[in-house]
Amino acid sequence: MKKLMITLACLLPFNAIANNPAPPTPVIAEVYECTLNDGFSAADIVAFGSNEVSKFTRKNDVQMHAYLWEAIAVNEPYREADVRWVNYYPTWSDYYASNDAFNSKGTKLVEKFYSMVTCNKPVILGSQVLTAELVVAKQKPMVASVCNLKKDKTTADGAAFVSQLIGIANRQQGGNIGASLMTPVFGITGFDYVSTIYGTTDDMAGMMDSVRDRTMPAAMRSAGLAPVADCVNDLHMSHLMIQLGQ
Repeated sequence: MKKLMITLACLLPFNAIANNPAPPTPVIAEVYECTLNDGFSAADIVAFGSNEVSKFTRKNDVQMHAYLWEAIAVNEPYREADVRWVNYYPTWSDYYASNDAFNSKGTKLVEKFYSMVTCNKPVILGSQVLTAELVVAKQKPMVASVCNLKKDKTTADGAAFVSQLIGIANRQQGGNIGASLMTPVFGITGFDYVSTIYGTTDDMAGMMDSVRDRTMPAAMRSAGLAPVADCVNDLHMSHLMIQLGQ
């Protein structure tokens, strides 16, 4: 079986998030790791999700967001998947209601989905946004960092580090970069947490250039900010397909 990279999951108390007194409430995430079948592209999957699946969720009052993460540059052992379809649910009740809706009324959509991709079984996780508001854009570059904590460090330390890092990046650029922190919940092990950092193409390019020209590392040193984990960084393009309430 292919190994699964999960770039989601953490149910953290709000007081663990530095400088963000009221980030959005943690949610449930469902991740499918998939390879594209012959003749299909990531753009085809995004179009399918944005149109047919989105209409179905609105018609049947399914409470969910959905994104497609298109793999751009991903390290082993997670690079086999072409795309990751990610559903977010506000509550467990919403998760089970969605399953019921697709199993009873959406079987043709499910069949069409699997005609385009071949996927592993989904993994269920939680997701905690670290910023006060989620950065919403149809397409966002996303850096996913798969991390193992250093000795005596905790997931709360990881949340504080990522939150402060994003604060520095946004102050430097006047941008609106967002972040989430995740830990495995059901069906996945092998790392302590994954952080995802995302924003508009202009904002993300600016942040990545600040790493390239070393202004970001210098700002981190000036702030006394040091990594609390050893991480491997992967690049994705995140495509919004379904937005709850729209």
